[in-house]
Amino acid sequence: MFGPKKPPEISVTSLSERWAARWDRMREWLGLGMVFIPVGERLLARYSEPDRHYHDARHILACLRAFDDYMGNIADPDAVELALWFHDAVYDPRAAPGENEAASACYFRKEFEALAHGLVDSDAVERLILATDHHRESGDSDRDLVCDLDLGILGSDPPRYDAYAAEIRREYAHVPEADYRQGRARVLRAFLDRKSVYRSRSFRQTLEKPARANLERELDALLLPR
Repeated sequence: MFGPKKPPEISVTSLSERWAARWDRMREWLGLGMVFIPVGERLLARYSEPDRHYHDARHILACLRAFDDYMGNIADPDAVELALWFHDAVYDPRAAPGENEAASACYFRKEFEALAHGLVDSDAVERLILATDHHRESGDSDRDLVCDLDLGILGSDPPRYDAYAAEIRREYAHVPEADYRQGRARVLRAFLDRKSVYRSRSFRQTLEKPARANLERELDALLLPR
């Protein structure tokens, strides 16, 4: 109904393998043993919810793969990676702005904080998750990077961006077409009205131009008379 189906190249299996491989070190460090596995299983189940068309396992894995390229520029890599894993743990398109991020931060604390026994800065992870509402300037390099990793799709090649836009539309299938066009156009204008879409220098250098071209192209299509 809303465009091409999402591509199948990244699956929950891929993400579960990433969870197991990446957190073997942390499981040993924290002395958690097998108790850590159900945390991942519950989180992955959330990213498999049927109403997710973009905010699913593919998005999280894309963020994590991009994160690997920036390890040398991150002050607190554990906090950043945990924030990326959990930042969309709760996703309801009907929620008010900021509610999903706040609920995801709470979910992280519920699932992870008790296991970490203070060895992970849960406050830092929460701040990073909350920053993904993209409504606040931060000036903090880790928060800026988390926001940019979350928005990396905006600077993708046009076919992938168009698939992303169709996936977002399917997540808002409950919204009438005219209302969706108006609301989506407002979101796109907010990004275009920024001095820069991205906050970190590396993202601005590589993705700012294609991101603006994609946003402007989608906005033009939304404003076409139906």
